[in-house]
Amino acid sequence: MKLSTRSASHSEPTPASRRGRWPLTVVAAVALGTVVVPSAALDRRPTAAADEPVLAQITAGATVSATADRIRPTYRLVFPVDPVPRCYVLDNFGDPRSGGRRHAGVDILTTQGQAVYAAMDGLLTRKTIAGNADAVLSGNAWGITGVDGDYYYYGHLSAFAPGLELGGIVRAGDVIGYVGDTGNPGKGNFHLHFEIRRGGVKGTPTNPLPLLPVPARCTVW
Repeated sequence: MKLSTRSASHSEPTPASRRGRWPLTVVAAVALGTVVVPSAALDRRPTAAADEPVLAQITAGATVSATADRIRPTYRLVFPVDPVPRCYVLDNFGDPRSGGRRHAGVDILTTQGQAVYAAMDGLLTRKTIAGNADAVLSGNAWGITGVDGDYYYYGHLSAFAPGLELGGIVRAGDVIGYVGDTGNPGKGNFHLHFEIRRGGVKGTPTNPLPLLPVPARCTVW
């Protein structure tokens, strides 16, 4: 059953708008935009002791004043968009798409330029740029392999946050880009396409909506 908080006081968005746990015991290899994660490592979350070897490398440049809770993975989901000034979450996972496809995520309708956040600690493992052959649908987009082993995808960005590169580390809540209409949404249809794939980029898409901490000021349609 789909979640819904529809209210008669809101006007419904237009039809056009409905368009392994990362193993911290090894250093993830970033090659051609892909992180290689041994499948056996997806069966468990690392213990505090197992975290240490990679955490030491991740935080090699940190000072002695850095606190443990700042560098340790959080394993918590953050809602991926600033809800101000507009936030409509379309409950459209699995909806039909052209070519026999199914919608692999949910769309979050906003105004242009609202901040997009990393939903989970992880590595930037894919980047597509509007205008390139691989970005016809997605436009500007990031793919992040989370510390939980799942893959998080953010499409139709107007721009990328400055200073981020493939292979870089992001923390849940970091700004990674800004909402736009690049790719195939149609001009002015500003929204974030957000999806989660269990077990990595080739994993099975799962409905993000029941997993997200949707802010109270957002409306779910």
